[in-house]
Amino acid sequence: MADAAISMITLLREAKGWNQTELAREAGVSQAVISRLETGALELTPDRRDALVKALDCPPEILEEQPTVPGLAISCLHHRRRASTMTVRTMRRIEALTHLTRLTMEGLLTGIAPQPQRTLVRDPIDLDGDPREVARRLRERWDLGDGPIRNLVGIVESAGIIVIERPLSTPGQDAVSTWPGDQSRFPMMLVTKGLAPDRLRFTVAHELGHLLMHDIPGPEQEDQANKFAGELLAPADSIRPDLAGLRTGEFRRLLTLKEKWGMSIGALIRRAYDLEIITDRQYREFNMRLGQMGWRNSEPGDVAVETPSTLTQIINAHKNIRHQSVADIARLAGMTEDGFRRHYLGENPQPENLVPITLGAAT
Repeated sequence: MADAAISMITLLREAKGWNQTELAREAGVSQAVISRLETGALELTPDRRDALVKALDCPPEILEEQPTVPGLAISCLHHRRRASTMTVRTMRRIEALTHLTRLTMEGLLTGIAPQPQRTLVRDPIDLDGDPREVARRLRERWDLGDGPIRNLVGIVESAGIIVIERPLSTPGQDAVSTWPGDQSRFPMMLVTKGLAPDRLRFTVAHELGHLLMHDIPGPEQEDQANKFAGELLAPADSIRPDLAGLRTGEFRRLLTLKEKWGMSIGALIRRAYDLEIITDRQYREFNMRLGQMGWRNSEPGDVAVETPSTLTQIINAHKNIRHQSVADIARLAGMTEDGFRRHYLGENPQPENLVPITLGAAT
């Protein structure tokens, strides 16, 4: 069930990480005015609209035509967090950014209908269910074989999941994913920009697990999504021979396996532990060595860069097929032209590993 409608002013404000007092200061009005505007108790006069448009860097029509927007059900918002101490303000900012990104994508899909090449089916899991079985079923359904997955991001997008990279501006959050119950609304992952390739792959696999398995939030979800990601990226029966006999300190061997499987050394060590190939003591020693070498946050080894491409292709379709200007496209996105250029065109080169999607006319 969707949450109650959300004021567009509230959404834009929280996406900037502001409280009502901070928006009031930027707009040159009182906090009481902002509060009453957000609840609809005060009329949005032209003067107030213009002040908010300037402060929030938004097109005026988004406040006039969409004073409120339907909420996303809390159950369809999943977070891959690296820290449990995230403030409420940060959480609200990320969730508001997710709402706005979805609205942008829904606007950009006006007149365009991506045609997925793979079937995406929800596979809900019980509290005590086995996420590894979900991953095995997906590999079989998508005909992925039992070896390393090349271009996971492209494969995920070919199933109709839109992957967007945006700075989430917090080290405690790698991604958010949403898939509303309304089947006409597409699944989406919002992934923080600049992740290392191995971390991006695990994050996308983790979020894919959320989208498939989880209908309502619960404390077991993060562990289940991690287990799903491990089995999806490196099936137990396939990687077990590669990890057999692993000894503490065999980092050269792990570097080779990192390149083969597209997983970080830390994730491979965890995989060996989960498969009971290494003991508790070895697992602790491995992690202690990782810390001593400074490899917890940045480690050596090459993993191919994977770049989301659906958004690029949608923008190119508007430009080259529908012959729309950037201003026209920004209007569809519900953004100012400057904001659209900054967030979606500023560093948006044509990906080398682009996996073409089929774009048809929307019906």
